[in-house]
Amino acid sequence: MQLYYTPNSPYARICRIVAIEGGIMDGIELVQVPLRTPDSAALRHGPLGKIPLLVDGDLVLGESRLICGYLDQRSSRPPSLPGANDWQALAHESLMSGFLEGVTNWSRETRRSKSEQSAFILQVEQQRAIRALDHLERTAAAPATEPAITYGDLALVAALGMVDFYELVPDWRADRPALAAWLEPYAALSSVRESVPTQAAMNPLTPR
Repeated sequence: MQLYYTPNSPYARICRIVAIEGGIMDGIELVQVPLRTPDSAALRHGPLGKIPLLVDGDLVLGESRLICGYLDQRSSRPPSLPGANDWQALAHESLMSGFLEGVTNWSRETRRSKSEQSAFILQVEQQRAIRALDHLERTAAAPATEPAITYGDLALVAALGMVDFYELVPDWRADRPALAAWLEPYAALSSVRESVPTQAAMNPLTPR
């Protein structure tokens, strides 16, 4: 199997954590590719050029949730995706995925030149993120000694990682101690530490 990715992609990060925690990372070749460029190797396998992209023979999966479901079938761990009728878990996953999507939009907008930034998008995504953080502070479960490796929880881990990396809400831990405590067991996982975003791996924004 090959996983096409960029090191700072939060969605690829979720897939990498699932693979590492599932003990199947040795069977996956990581292929680092640029974004939004005509020379991306990911384009050999599909027209969109989006990452993450998992290629296993003639099977090509281009959405992180589908990739995690496929990896689940090869892992001895409990699945990262909830069952079709587990509506509470699905609702949690939906909320965390929405939070991650908003943080991703916000961080992307901050990376544009000042003259190209949309004040409206910056304001809307900041407000959305603050509402989500406040909601999570009120509803965060007590920290677990063995954190659950679920898509929803990892989406939250990835979203908070982006909040930290791009310094979107610098004081979020001080104002939200319950959420900070929830994150601590995840931050201790080697899979989470290995996949943290870095300045060295920054992909420049390029025209589509």
